[in-house]
Amino acid sequence: MAGIVDNDWIEIFNVNGTLTARAVVSQRVPEGMTLMYHAQEKIINVPGAEMSGKRGGIHNSVTRTVTKPTHMIGGYAQLSYGFNYYGTVGSNRDEFVLIRKMKNVEWLEGPLKVEA
Repeated sequence: MAGIVDNDWIEIFNVNGTLTARAVVSQRVPEGMTLMYHAQEKIINVPGAEMSGKRGGIHNSVTRTVTKPTHMIGGYAQLSYGFNYYGTVGSNRDEFVLIRKMKNVEWLEGPLKVEA
């Protein structure tokens, strides 16, 4: 058990990247599964990630980029480019990740440096 409860800051990471988010625990999501809906780009009000030391990342930080042969086809209305789409596998958002409760929520905000 990770000991995560509602509203905890969590860090989600894999080999592709890292992101931080608030946890919402629900009995409707099976144990061992995580579900993250599309979200707005996280550039403010998000703490830094403990793994990377950078601002918490966006919702696609842990998603890999997969190029498929149909992406090479161009100009036809029915076969246009779609990021990580087209093909027989659903790799556009399905990832294995590790999740842990953040021990130290660091907002990466220091004193303002005034230049003379």
